[in-house]
Amino acid sequence: MKSYDVTLVVPVYNVEQYLQECLDSIEAQTVFERCEVVLVDNGSTDGSYRLCAEFARRHANTTVLVRHGGGAGAARNLGMDRATSPRITFCDSDDVLPPTALERMLDASLATGAQVVVGAMETFPKRTNWAWKDHFGKGDRTFGSLAEMPELVHSASACNKLFDLSYLRSHGIRFAEGVHFEDAYVGVSALVLATRLALVDACVYRYRKRAAGNSTMDAIWTRRQNYWDHLQLVEYLHRLGAGLPETSRAVLELFLVRSYQGFALRAPDLFQGAELEHLYSRCRAVYWNVSPDVVVRATADARHRVAYLAFITGDFALFADRASRLHKLSVRDGRPYLIGDLPDQLAPLAQAAPFTAHLEHVRRLPGTGVLRLSGRFEVSGMPMVRPLAGHLGLRVKGSRLSVSATQVRRRDMKNTRPDTEWGGFTADLPLDRLREGVHDLEFVLDSEGGQAVTPCLVAAGYLRGARVVEHGGTRVVPHWRGKNRAILMVSGTVRRGGRHAVLGSLLVKDAKHVLRRRPFWKQRLLRLLTKPLKPLLGQDIWLFGERGDTAQDNGWHLFRHARTAERRRGAYYVIRAGSPDRARLAGLGHVVAHSSWKHKLLMLHASALVNAYDIDTYMLPDGWDRTRYLKHLSWRVGARRVFLQHGVTDKDVSKGLHRNRTGVDLILAVSRDEERFLSEELGYEGQVEVSGFPRFDALVPDRGGRTILFMPTWRSYLTVASYSRDDGGREERQAVRDRFLSSSYRDFMARFLNDPDLLAALERFDYTLNFLPHYEMRAMVGEMAPDRKRVRIIDQNEVSVQEAMRRCDLFVTDWSSTAFDIAYLGTPLVYAQFDAAEYWDGHYQKGYFDARRDGFGPVGESVEEVVGEVVRYMREGCTREPVYLRRVERFFEFRDQQNNARASKAIERLVRGMDH
Repeated sequence: MKSYDVTLVVPVYNVEQYLQECLDSIEAQTVFERCEVVLVDNGSTDGSYRLCAEFARRHANTTVLVRHGGGAGAARNLGMDRATSPRITFCDSDDVLPPTALERMLDASLATGAQVVVGAMETFPKRTNWAWKDHFGKGDRTFGSLAEMPELVHSASACNKLFDLSYLRSHGIRFAEGVHFEDAYVGVSALVLATRLALVDACVYRYRKRAAGNSTMDAIWTRRQNYWDHLQLVEYLHRLGAGLPETSRAVLELFLVRSYQGFALRAPDLFQGAELEHLYSRCRAVYWNVSPDVVVRATADARHRVAYLAFITGDFALFADRASRLHKLSVRDGRPYLIGDLPDQLAPLAQAAPFTAHLEHVRRLPGTGVLRLSGRFEVSGMPMVRPLAGHLGLRVKGSRLSVSATQVRRRDMKNTRPDTEWGGFTADLPLDRLREGVHDLEFVLDSEGGQAVTPCLVAAGYLRGARVVEHGGTRVVPHWRGKNRAILMVSGTVRRGGRHAVLGSLLVKDAKHVLRRRPFWKQRLLRLLTKPLKPLLGQDIWLFGERGDTAQDNGWHLFRHARTAERRRGAYYVIRAGSPDRARLAGLGHVVAHSSWKHKLLMLHASALVNAYDIDTYMLPDGWDRTRYLKHLSWRVGARRVFLQHGVTDKDVSKGLHRNRTGVDLILAVSRDEERFLSEELGYEGQVEVSGFPRFDALVPDRGGRTILFMPTWRSYLTVASYSRDDGGREERQAVRDRFLSSSYRDFMARFLNDPDLLAALERFDYTLNFLPHYEMRAMVGEMAPDRKRVRIIDQNEVSVQEAMRRCDLFVTDWSSTAFDIAYLGTPLVYAQFDAAEYWDGHYQKGYFDARRDGFGPVGESVEEVVGEVVRYMREGCTREPVYLRRVERFFEFRDQQNNARASKAIERLVRGMDH
């Protein structure tokens, strides 16, 4: 029997999609012939076993074992029991080994006699920067104890390591079976018990971060059993630590605290009553005497430390409901604390660190001499579920000016993380009290014991909305310096020559920027050199657009109005050169190719950027880095941002559309209900214009063609959005595709479009159903429509969305805001809301509009219900009921075909500075 130098064990379970790549990487090992390969199929039901068997038939050094149950841990243990070589390593069947992985680790083992050899691990398709990777990059090394490189304890996987098999067996080190986190029983135990370790300074393992939601780590915080499985691991390692030297035990405690901190934080959200008390008592048995210094060192922030403070002090109430216990801060030596009367040794656990503040919005209140600054702050560990006790303030350093700050409830922050709901603030600065100079801004928390102060940092919304503010004798430029510290650059204008002084100081700043070759210096220089040409382009340049390749929505309609009805010389439309929609712009003039030299030139002189979609995503020329543009050019140009919207805001989209995130100066609405929601919940107070949508002016029905338009909206969790800055590569796209194929969305579409009752009714009543997929879903849904003359897919590159809506006799949608366009047209509609829980959980959250209470047609929640309503409408001649007509009349503010004119006047006032 041939002897091998190393055994490689690979547990396999339903990974047909990835397994061949893994096997190919094993076969490509430079020491493959010296390796014994044990493939353990754990009861796969796909083609995984077939691939394993084929691999074994080709390679005499490979054995395939089959077992059922026990999970990956049992499969690895079986492989370890069958191993015949003196060393062993492991590889998961969806991961990949670099070609020299085994050779590098084997050489290190032979040269050093190490019980454990550790190599670097990389993740793909997206990289992960683990703290323990800091030990790499310094060459191969040997250590006598893990205490010499303590962060390496967090490399808990068994897959980037080579073990002395006799060492594992002599210590009884094995994988846990039937639980998750099973590899840490081997990875961590072997590390802390070892008396000789070798580090290989090379990547020996490539871990695939799967995005399909079928990996253990994808549901790590939501799967209840994970809390018990990981606690079982912690208890096992805690018992192991009792026999370790003090230095090794201290390293192990770092792992015990850090690895469970996320579970300890979130457990009260998933468990209640006796179950939560049981989890707490088991945690307290492990952590009650862990050093506070270890807890501080191992945890991310104060938010994660509160649970360990509760374990150490025996305070179950603090663990179970911190919001009821923590509501007042104390300040000691300028630092905020969650609890003020703790002993000195426990005080570090209650220090509210980090304490941060970010500015997101700066604007002069219309008709006043007040500069309003808005932002968010976080006192880590303090649940912001109510206003804080104490006083908040904003300090302008160097101006001897301090003002009170008002704590503000923020819907967008609550949706991101419920315990930050009251983490917003506003502060009003009187412009005439600002002194000349460059002033840092500081956020002040005044509470029991004194003041805690933190510098204000800039957020993206601050950069998007930053521009020169002038009032009376004062000019203020909201800016930044250093590591994103917010500043105000203040100068007097009247005393030093009025606008000429303003221009002069800005020119000096431009010159310094160019001479120092700062980012976007070429654009800043070009802006100065082409300033005399601006009258040729138009005194006020309004740059319109939509998505890079479309001209169908509010942007196109308003641009057409500007060029025809108003003959506005400074109006331009940006669209990609190869777009089919360029034909819609024919004859209007001033159509500019996206990313062309003219597009870039117009961006340097624009007075307004006007779009129905995200401005930064679709209007920036290719190659312009978004963050650098915002920091170094946007504020200098000072273009106002106008969001025309591409659909009525009826849902809670605050996480993406809150004013403090978008930097938008003007947003259009169609109703007073929408205006109230945008103003009160999304931060657009005084910046909403109820004009109606420009595209509504062209909504003239052209019914009678006996067509039904089926137009569902998209799902962010089932596709890679076109505006995503990172498409995730092939892995991400395939994972999303897999998720789509198993989704209730696809299931409903396929069943609805192929429903026999629907198809029969289409034939009987002589209707055609047109299926118009959402822009973001076009690549996913093509195969779902049947190949029948009564059902067909249409493409918005061939037929515009608006044209399709105008011509339909009946409209079917799910959650799409196009239902409002249809209602405006007077066309009957049916809501197919078949996935409410999934949609509200994964896409948007509920807003002010409820289709059953406020909607313009009946709601169906199943294929049968929706088909029933559609068939009824066909049978009754597609006539809308009076109740829905009354709802339409109540909802829309205007139906007079003057929306374009109102929108244009609002932008004109904005640019001229009359309102904003």
